[in-house]
Amino acid sequence: MKARPHGTTGSSGYSFRATWMVLCRLPGTHFPLILPGVHPLASFFILRRLKRLGFSDCRVISTEKGLVVHAHR
Repeated sequence: MKARPHGTTGSSGYSFRATWMVLCRLPGTHFPLILPGVHPLASFFILRRLKRLGFSDCRVISTEKGLVVHAHR
C-alpha cells in the first residue's frame, strides 16, 4: 500500500488535516458554516467550543462531504 501525503483524504473521505484545522481554529463568524472533509467526531468539540463562546441553538449536521454547522449568538 502506498503512503498518502499528509492531509489527504483516505478511503473514508475525511481529511485528517481539515479535521485538525477545525479543532484548532474554528471560524465562527458566519453561519451556516460548511466544513468539507471534516470527520463527524469533531462535531462534539465544535459544539462545545461554540457553547463556550456564547452561541445558542447550535447544531452540527453530518453530510457525505463533511459537516454543516448552525449557531446563533
